[in-house]
Amino acid sequence: SSGINAEYGDGGSNPLSRKLQKVLSLKLDQDPDLIVALKGLSSVVTTNNLRTRRNLRGDFERRSVDLSVELCESFSHVNQLVEKLSTEITSMSESCQEMTTELATARKQMQGLLEKTSKIKRESASVEMKKEVISAFISRYHVTPQQAAVLKRSDQVDSEFFAVLDRVKYIHQDCKILLQTHQTTGLQIMENMAQLQEQAFQTLFKWTQNECRRLTADTPEPPGVLKEAFLMLQDRESLLKATMSELAKVRRAALLRMLINSLTRGGPGGTPKPIELSSHDPIRYSGDMLAWLHQTIASERDLMSSILPTKDAVLVVLCEVTEGVSRTLKIRVEQIINNTEDCITLLQICNIIQFYLSTIKPFLSETAPLILLISELNTQCRKQFNRHFALSVSRLSDRNELPGQDLVPTSAFQEAVHLLKIILNTHDVSVVPDISPTESMSELLDVVIGPILTLCNLSASQLDPVDNAVYIINLVAGLYSVLAMYENTDKKLELLQNKIDEELETLTNLQYDHMIKITSVPPTEMINTERLSTVSTKLDQALLNTELLWLHQCTRLSALRHRNVVWHGACEQFVKVYSTLIQSPHNTSMLTKSPEQIADLLK
Repeated sequence: SSGINAEYGDGGSNPLSRKLQKVLSLKLDQDPDLIVALKGLSSVVTTNNLRTRRNLRGDFERRSVDLSVELCESFSHVNQLVEKLSTEITSMSESCQEMTTELATARKQMQGLLEKTSKIKRESASVEMKKEVISAFISRYHVTPQQAAVLKRSDQVDSEFFAVLDRVKYIHQDCKILLQTHQTTGLQIMENMAQLQEQAFQTLFKWTQNECRRLTADTPEPPGVLKEAFLMLQDRESLLKATMSELAKVRRAALLRMLINSLTRGGPGGTPKPIELSSHDPIRYSGDMLAWLHQTIASERDLMSSILPTKDAVLVVLCEVTEGVSRTLKIRVEQIINNTEDCITLLQICNIIQFYLSTIKPFLSETAPLILLISELNTQCRKQFNRHFALSVSRLSDRNELPGQDLVPTSAFQEAVHLLKIILNTHDVSVVPDISPTESMSELLDVVIGPILTLCNLSASQLDPVDNAVYIINLVAGLYSVLAMYENTDKKLELLQNKIDEELETLTNLQYDHMIKITSVPPTEMINTERLSTVSTKLDQALLNTELLWLHQCTRLSALRHRNVVWHGACEQFVKVYSTLIQSPHNTSMLTKSPEQIADLLK
């Protein structure tokens, strides 16, 4: 560097020096453009020698010229292609212009045809709309011949029949709207539909009657569409009633046949056995008949429910069906009642009839002939029981058995009470759902207690008042003790207690009169000193031995409580009278004991 500066002078004034310094100061590795240029140069200059370096500029100029010539040749070919393309575009433009001219001419010529086509399209759209309207009208208000033929088939009624009939009914109903705008058409369609409906209902009526006539088996299986047929017949009340009557007639005959078979033949293969084999046992005979009737009515109700459309219809037909067995049932049950004389058996039969009456009632109406019949049989059986019970008690009273000296109940009364116990036990085990136990027991006691009390009064009628009172108390107390063992007897127990209290009051008064008689207590208006002296003497004697004051019949009261009631009641009355005597002005220290002392001594 210093040598160069010395040879060429100061670096700041020598251009060569400045260039050299600039070149030397370059950082080649940090100039990407230079690096790319050098790489390109290296691909052209393969040999680095003096000759190559001297001819480098010329080589590059020649190479530039060659490239320019090559580029010109390439663009010449492109130019030819462009000229050819321009020629073809010009030709296409001329063709398009000709086509445009021809199209304009054709359009002018086709304008009339287009107008006609547009008009035809509009007419076609209108016709299509009318077609849709007509199709909708036909589908809504028209029945096809095939559908009409379905309604006329008398041998086959199925779901298709009901679907068509529903459609006819719908069209007939829908025509009411059509009448508002198209009255003539609406009336004509309604008339056609009405005729179809009448034909269909007549067909349905005949078919339903024929199907009902086939329901003669013990457990028939009606076709599934039979209930739908009855539902449809609700629109024709007269046809529905006639069909229901036919059904009731068929099932009434079937039910009667089933009852006769059950009475005389029994079930299939002899099981169960014929009911009439137990005719010697009135309780089982009547119970088996009523049990069969209850079971059969339940089955009939299920059958009717599967056929008939409403509960009311089921009830009406079931009442008519069960009427068929009423006469047979009445004859046999009345025969049982009339031939039975034992009142216990009659009561058991009454309980059976009442039980099945309450059980069958929910299936039928209150006015059903069968319900009225069973109610009548129940009443008749009750009357027969009442009559035979009264006869039984009357036969006991006909013995004219008088009570003994001990005034205890006679054997006739004891038999009557024993019969009462059996009756109450029989009633106690009976179950009647719709009658309260209190009401049922009250009705029974109204029947049985009266004759027994009459028996009491008859057997005591020939006794003197004291014996009569004691005897009646003993009888009624025994009857009271029997009723007290059963529920729902409170009213009768109260009645018997009142009777006992009444007789106890009578006996208390008689006991008091006896005490007055023993002590010679005078009436109030007859009190004097001499009489008071006698009273004092006899009272002292009686107080030493109080048994003198007792009515000996009172000791025969069967209940100690009753004896105490009579004695204490009489003593209270006697102490009151004694108090009057003490306060009398004629008492001059003859009656020395106070009323309290007398009361204590009498206790």
